[in-house]
Amino acid sequence: MINQLETLADKKKLSHAYLLEGIQREDIKQQAMDFAVRILCDDAQSESRIRSHNYADFYWLETEEQTIKKDMIEDVLHRMNQKPVEGRYKVYVIVDFDKLTVQGENSILKFLEEPPPNTVALLLTTQASHILPTIHSRCQHIVIQSKSTYEQMLKDHIHPDLASTLSALSFSSDQAQGWIEENEFESVRQATVKWADMMQKDSQMGLIQIVELLQIANERTGQLLLLDMLQLYFQDMIYIKVERSERLSFPDHQVAFEQLSTNVSLQTLTRWMDVVQQGKQKLLQYVSAMLVLEHIAIEIAKG
Repeated sequence: MINQLETLADKKKLSHAYLLEGIQREDIKQQAMDFAVRILCDDAQSESRIRSHNYADFYWLETEEQTIKKDMIEDVLHRMNQKPVEGRYKVYVIVDFDKLTVQGENSILKFLEEPPPNTVALLLTTQASHILPTIHSRCQHIVIQSKSTYEQMLKDHIHPDLASTLSALSFSSDQAQGWIEENEFESVRQATVKWADMMQKDSQMGLIQIVELLQIANERTGQLLLLDMLQLYFQDMIYIKVERSERLSFPDHQVAFEQLSTNVSLQTLTRWMDVVQQGKQKLLQYVSAMLVLEHIAIEIAKG
């Protein structure tokens, strides 16, 4: 996903806010820094200044305090409301975004609703569930995988294909074992891929298949997992289009991705991921799972 976003940065088609989530805090920070550099500059001298936090259009908020208070956020927002002085964009990064106080979340929510032009927020978290749904709905979501977690899953004798999906979902090795043993993870995984394939090949059958899908994912936890996997499915198609197939969450489905991705653009795939994310927010607000999945299928049928 970082590579796909870098492509959008080159084409000046960036979103105003990205929520980067994962298990390993340092991995997320590294990816955020790399992405910020790509947005802001293309020369070694400027990159060095950004990485040393000495660049006027870049602000990095990270604190050892237990919470990120409202005054810290207001300082960031004051800086970001100013026009860029060194280039086209301004970028701000907030590490441990889940540590915001309620007042801080409300302040930044207003900013996300009406962002200044050419300003990009990178919000970092290892606790995405602690963040307001209204903030989730205003951000593009990026899951940062950890290679060390994937390798630990292999040591725990989890099949490589399943480990790729589980690590992409930001599960720890212990959580992965729990899902496999108690929650029929593989069944939900197979059903999600089957449904995603069908929606692209035969939209009417994609709608019909929802009944079967909900028989497998018949509880909210499984339904949320299904939508997370569906986002990863479309993310894999993006990786195929930007020639990053070594990063797939469903490596056993690579041949099908290569065939399907020829008929869809990067912009369409990004929009589909947005549709799924919006569906997840509705599910968290206890909208009927049937209605949520039907809406996703209808939107994907539009191409």
